[in-house]
Amino acid sequence: MAKRPLKKKITSSLIWLGTLPLCLYTLLTYLLSYSLIVEHWFAGFLMMTMPYAQLLCLLSLIYWTFQRAKRALLPLIVLALGYGFIGRHISFHQPVATLEKPLTVMSYNVFGMYSNDYEAKKESLEELKKFIRDYDADIKCFQEFYSHSDRKAFHTVSYLKEKYPHYAFIPLKKQLFDSHEKMGLVVFSKYPIIHEEGEQFENSANGYLLTDIVKGKDTIRVINLQLWSMGIRVNKMTSKIRLQDYTDAQKEGRGIISSLRKGFIEHKKEMDQINRLIQKSPYPILVVGDLNETPSGWAYGTIRERLQNSFEEAGSGFGFTLNRSPYLVRIDNQFFSKEWQATNFLTLRNIKYSDHFPTVGQYILHGK
Repeated sequence: MAKRPLKKKITSSLIWLGTLPLCLYTLLTYLLSYSLIVEHWFAGFLMMTMPYAQLLCLLSLIYWTFQRAKRALLPLIVLALGYGFIGRHISFHQPVATLEKPLTVMSYNVFGMYSNDYEAKKESLEELKKFIRDYDADIKCFQEFYSHSDRKAFHTVSYLKEKYPHYAFIPLKKQLFDSHEKMGLVVFSKYPIIHEEGEQFENSANGYLLTDIVKGKDTIRVINLQLWSMGIRVNKMTSKIRLQDYTDAQKEGRGIISSLRKGFIEHKKEMDQINRLIQKSPYPILVVGDLNETPSGWAYGTIRERLQNSFEEAGSGFGFTLNRSPYLVRIDNQFFSKEWQATNFLTLRNIKYSDHFPTVGQYILHGK
């Protein structure tokens, strides 16, 4: 009988020894995310792990609440200090009723529109085209939008121009396509576009497209962007583990770390460029697109210092936007400047034509 309490005491001590560094680690992720003072790629990696550290703190809190309540205070305090970050991952809002008709903005990474698998995906392509044309939005921003002048099924610009007469298109990855085809960032608008500019990021296949749009008496700026793709395929590593191929699983794991490292380095350079565009904008601004990074990452944090996030202010639920492994992440976002009020934000998880889900934000311009 005496051995049981001793064993329990040892187990409790070991868990407590694990709780202390866990709480310190979680506080470190808060410090990095609050201050953004460390721009090294490894800081971005640590910041990305924050939700998992918080989840472990929560489990620790539950355990100590029932085992030794005084020790539960430590994880409780740590979770309380990180309360502000919880709103980046889960939101509870209802649509705001307004007398004024809101501006509706869609953002959607359309994954090349089946351009590499057309014969097998003809029906899906027609459904996708019909959706992106007919969904009722004032401005539509697409990433990885594809067109081809010699393939009738891919006369996509003229197809959308039937309902959206104003558009801007910046082709990316030009070296991969011939003169008849292009893929890149596009903005379609019901309202006139009076200025456009954009470019492919250095050392990247992605970039940004800036458009100034006139709606009534107001001019607004919309930036459609896609940051460096991390190229992470978690399912490859998990499938290797299931097959008990641990050597290849380790290789895949090292590949993920390498991709993250490269991605954080490139995101820093790309966001420096985007932040300059935001700060010098003379107009109310919306920034939408595929960040290829979670809400606890550096890119999200630095843009959030300047703009508000639409999901945080008007969304509901978790807002996951990735339609492939690891699924439970939000990497597609919309941000807005202080002149706007976000009245609603949706992730259209029933639209499964791509490896991303579309996001839709609604906004009222309430003053400059």
